[in-house]
Amino acid sequence: MTIPVIICDDSSFARKQVARALPKGWDVAISFAANGREGIEAIRAGKGDILFLDLQMPDMDGFEVLEAIRAEDLQTLPIVISGDIQADSQKRVKELGAVTFIKKPVDATELSATLDDYGVLSILETPMEKVKEENVSFEDWVQEISNISMGRAADLLAQFIDESIELSIPRVALLEPVELDMMLASSVNRGVSHVSQGFIGSGVFGETLITFHDINFDELAKLMNYSEQIDSSGEMELLMGLSNVLSGSFLKELAELLTVTFSFGHPRISTHSMGSEEAEHRKIDPSEKILSIHINYAIGKNRVECDQLLLFPQDAISALRQRANYILDH
Repeated sequence: MTIPVIICDDSSFARKQVARALPKGWDVAISFAANGREGIEAIRAGKGDILFLDLQMPDMDGFEVLEAIRAEDLQTLPIVISGDIQADSQKRVKELGAVTFIKKPVDATELSATLDDYGVLSILETPMEKVKEENVSFEDWVQEISNISMGRAADLLAQFIDESIELSIPRVALLEPVELDMMLASSVNRGVSHVSQGFIGSGVFGETLITFHDINFDELAKLMNYSEQIDSSGEMELLMGLSNVLSGSFLKELAELLTVTFSFGHPRISTHSMGSEEAEHRKIDPSEKILSIHINYAIGKNRVECDQLLLFPQDAISALRQRANYILDH
């Protein structure tokens, strides 16, 4: 009997990965949903005896989908596949009715074992009809690997501070240098603090900036278990410590997904201003495009907020495109 299955994820690359990871020869009819609202509509239409569900999505996220399934008593078997691997997130989705949690990127063996555990895996002697795969843009691929890297970074920080991190959907854009200058100038005018660090490996290189807005250093000190006096030196130590956890773990995971090894430059810290001598090291050709990835973290119950911005110049974009083309073709 053909089993109706929904893959609900805002990333076309993630949807493609999940579809490819399904057991060969499994008799299923697959429907795709690009956000939670589409997913709920598909369940109501009887297209989802099994639901593979992401968490970070626009227009109704995965938590809201699980709440709606419970409220409406919809008949589906929800399996969460997410880059947000924090213990609190995994606990919450199971409390909301998800039968299990699988971390991204999805592993075909783990997925098959999960389906077998729940008795929904019926293998046919002949392979199932090939599912038509969606086109995946370069920007969508970048967003998905950023989403996974972000989730790992947040999980490491959550373990360190013993509080959960609220995550955003990574925003990916190709910027003109003048647009980047305006973005950075706007941050300076708002009086932010930031920590920047360069990285390079196998043709992929760029810069990561962690920016802080209106930081409550007393609250941050509690989160980071910092017991020293909070003077200007202590403030810089706190910013550097938090930045090291976020940017270090993010770049480590990103390197693994890209199968490269990054070398790192010395972190640069600026409190409430960015002088011309600090911005000079970017030296971007005015004719080049810059790939930017923008992520927001809200940390702990009192929501200490910071942003992460990753910047890749034109040559690095070319190297990333080569890796994307290889991954998407295999």
